[in-house]
Amino acid sequence: MRRLALFLCVLLIAAGVAGQDIAAGVAGQDAPSPRRLRQFAEPVADARLDRLERWLKAVARHAPGVADPQANEVGGWSQPDLQSLWIDVDVLVKSMRNPGILRFSITPPGQRTPQDILYTKPQLQRLKTLACAAIGLAVDPRCVERKAATGLDADLLRLASLAYAARTGGDGDNFVLRRGALLHGDVAMLVMRTAVEPVSTSRSLGPQRFRMQLSDGYQTDFGQQAVHWEIARMVLDHVKPGSTDAAPGPDDMIRQWYRATGAWMQAVEEHDTVHLNRARAMFPADPDILFLSGTQREAYAAPRIQIGMRSAVLADGVKFDIASAPLELRQAERFFRRALEAKPDHVEARLRLGRVLGLLGQHADAARELRQVVGSVDEDVLRYYGELFLGAEEEALSQFDPAFAAYQRAAALYPAAQSPWLALSSLGRRRGDRAEAQRALQHLFDLPSSAGGADDPWWTYYVAQARDVDALLDSLRRPFLAQGEP
Repeated sequence: MRRLALFLCVLLIAAGVAGQDIAAGVAGQDAPSPRRLRQFAEPVADARLDRLERWLKAVARHAPGVADPQANEVGGWSQPDLQSLWIDVDVLVKSMRNPGILRFSITPPGQRTPQDILYTKPQLQRLKTLACAAIGLAVDPRCVERKAATGLDADLLRLASLAYAARTGGDGDNFVLRRGALLHGDVAMLVMRTAVEPVSTSRSLGPQRFRMQLSDGYQTDFGQQAVHWEIARMVLDHVKPGSTDAAPGPDDMIRQWYRATGAWMQAVEEHDTVHLNRARAMFPADPDILFLSGTQREAYAAPRIQIGMRSAVLADGVKFDIASAPLELRQAERFFRRALEAKPDHVEARLRLGRVLGLLGQHADAARELRQVVGSVDEDVLRYYGELFLGAEEEALSQFDPAFAAYQRAAALYPAAQSPWLALSSLGRRRGDRAEAQRALQHLFDLPSSAGGADDPWWTYYVAQARDVDALLDSLRRPFLAQGEP
């Protein structure tokens, strides 16, 4: 049987701040108290605004879906650089929305008390100029009054023109925000991928991200990872759909982004719990996001993750949001049921629900769901899973003849697959039919070998839900690739 590798990528969740993107106490460092936070102010080095300007230029120049020079430049920035960028981009957006604002603060994740960000007067003037470029210059009289265009080079003028075109096209001041999320998502997917650094004990107001890698139930790596997904989520939180008078909130591009990026994470088995938590907070009734939430929890219940979590060695204060297998399966069940409430004909959610119910010991309910699946689904891979799981449930109910027929139908769909013949051999032995058990086992041994079990869809079950990820990403990026030059 093929050995599978799993890359588990989940954000830090410490006691008392569950559900936050990040948490304060890391690697033995005490979380600062609210009193200490109130007394501390974050000074800003000039290099940070240099980086913010380079970020704006990269956002305007980046071709979505391409590991281009802009993506590689941003991908080369250090963890402290990105944590500071997270703060400065948040401040930039506030300045875009209110060009007259003079004082900025940020509330560190997991804390309640805001902390001042101290910009010098020249830095503040530069920040305002960058904000004017990001909203398209001419749309705000204060940008015109301060002659912001005189402080911009050709690249920033190009950005201003693109932002103005987006605004006049009805998308408000969202140009930088939407494309910023696409840039950081592409960096995470195309440039950084498995890069992990040692855990830092330095204090930072910005987010932190931790990555644990598991292979065959064993931890093979643990460390800190660049916060590109955190920056992408943060800028999308600021998007105002349509009119600039609207409140920040979800729209269809954001839904597409979470759907596509969530599918990508599961396709490569880099699971991020916070990512889907945020997606559900914005789209609580979206069937696709609920479905992915269920498949994530189903994966967390698998032995290769459960075993790995029991022996994992983590830094002090780091806790991954993974419960016991029964609790994870019950969460998966709830998500699949919610997906079906939102979309009753979501056949794949029903398939997964049937399997989860079977794993929870509810065999009659599982068989009922799975019979609906095999009677209605057209896609071979889903019907294969349905027949295989239905056979297991019929067998658990001592309905041996229907179980035998279901396994046979699964074998007919994928003649080179091993799993149905192994199940048929086990069923024959259970029925006391030694000859049938041996015949099925011999058939299994006679199957042609394939690289990594490629002929059996069971080997890709935990990523099969994301088999349309390329189409999802293409659909997300296409409108941005089609945007013309100013």
